Amino acid sequence: MNRQNHKKEKNARDRLLEAAIDVFGRDGFEAATTRSITSKAGVNIAAIPYYFDSKEGLYKAVVTHIVETIQTQVADMVHTATAMQFTGDSGKQKALTTLLTLIEKMIMFAVGSAESRRFSRIIFREQMYPTASYDIIYKGYMEPILDTLATLITVITENPSRRTAQLRAMAIIGQVLIFRVARETIVRSLDMQGYDSSETEDICRIILEHTRKTLTHLTEQ
Repeated sequence: MNRQNHKKEKNARDRLLEAAIDVFGRDGFEAATTRSITSKAGVNIAAIPYYFDSKEGLYKAVVTHIVETIQTQVADMVHTATAMQFTGDSGKQKALTTLLTLIEKMIMFAVGSAESRRFSRIIFREQMYPTASYDIIYKGYMEPILDTLATLITVITENPSRRTAQLRAMAIIGQVLIFRVARETIVRSLDMQGYDSSETEDICRIILEHTRKTLTHLTEQ
């Protein structure tokens, strides 16, 4: 295959993925049609079996693409946190700083990026009506992030209960997700532009402040 044909094939495959993100996100897997996806992508309907074998294969590729994109935002921080050693008071402070940095990265992507708005429709559908592809989401980034946060929280609070730390990790993530799940309510009630850079910075500041004060208070108990 010459370079020009390879580029055309890559472009067609990428267009299918991009179109499928929007159509699956809007209609869900069952209601989405291959015709609506290929029409939006501007490719022949035979392109789906050619590149992805089936509608199911395309959906799995979409979910994998979403997870891999999210991983580029947080994977380095997760790996760094996992490799760290935390001892004494300095270890607790290092764990808190690391946790806040990870949460900030999550906020800037989940709230501040245009990609997140498209991705979240599929992710939230998978939360409500999980398919076989949910395992890609859970294993690909939810489990590593929750595990990392729980480990950091255990160090910060000096509470050895893993379950308690996991629940606290989920509560912290909930502060971030509400700004995506309830975006329309938040934008209308606060007369926002729709999460521009200034608004995203305000959201980030509040969440980090809440998280820092909550964990510091738990440490002092």
